[in-house]
Amino acid sequence: MRKLLRNLCILLPLLIAAAAHAGDGGRGNGPPLRGPIFDITHFDVIPLVEGGVDFEQTAYKALFAYRDASLSDPGSESFRIVNWLEASNHSHIIDVWSSLEAFEQHLAQPHSVAFRFAVQNYPPPNGICCIGSPIDDRQYSLVQSFGTPWAGNGLPATVGSGGALFVVTYVDFLQALLQQGNPDRGRDALVAYGVASRNANGQHLLNFTVLRQLDRPNRFVTLEVWDNQADYTAWQNSAVTAAFVARTTPLLGSPFDHRLNILCGETYVDGTGCIPP
Repeated sequence: MRKLLRNLCILLPLLIAAAAHAGDGGRGNGPPLRGPIFDITHFDVIPLVEGGVDFEQTAYKALFAYRDASLSDPGSESFRIVNWLEASNHSHIIDVWSSLEAFEQHLAQPHSVAFRFAVQNYPPPNGICCIGSPIDDRQYSLVQSFGTPWAGNGLPATVGSGGALFVVTYVDFLQALLQQGNPDRGRDALVAYGVASRNANGQHLLNFTVLRQLDRPNRFVTLEVWDNQADYTAWQNSAVTAAFVARTTPLLGSPFDHRLNILCGETYVDGTGCIPP
């Protein structure tokens, strides 16, 4: 009981802060922002077996159960887990909600609370499990999307390296842009690049989505879904992409942060990542 109370003292402030952050969208006490709302979380698991506890297996089992339970939450439009190719013990949780209110309600669901306990707790027999950094989920509004909609079932569902490539790119524009005459200059550059990318790669680029972080309007994320990594790499090496990077780099507060991922299903292998069942 003492351990449970201690964990509640640690976890409840985090949940309350997350709900408050979602509730006002970083805009004070103004009217709630309607959806769709994209919630993106970087999920980092310690690759360790300690005290008979396999951190990766424990964490990913809890993560997959959390995804499956969340799909039936009111307002849920999409819930995917994608596994980072560069480091198999890192993944992104990308869930989409009809509104901020729906996301708030999701945070309070028993399976949401249980998931956080499972990966930030002390499971039997002993050992600290399981994640290497606190859960940090950030909410985004939809700017524009091209191709097959991200939410829904239209995108490929093949799991593992034989499936589509899911690219998450973090874009941090200079704060000074917001005070200048054209505060949406960075946003417009991303949208224009999305149009050019889709037009040039229609049969290979399945989706290009531009998102803006609610509480940091100078920060964006682009989501891309490609049929395979070779086509993505070819486009990254194209003259169009080179010109876009050259024009946009002076506007950035930090370099583009590209994360290449594969889709997760129900099976995770330590040191390898998500694979087909």
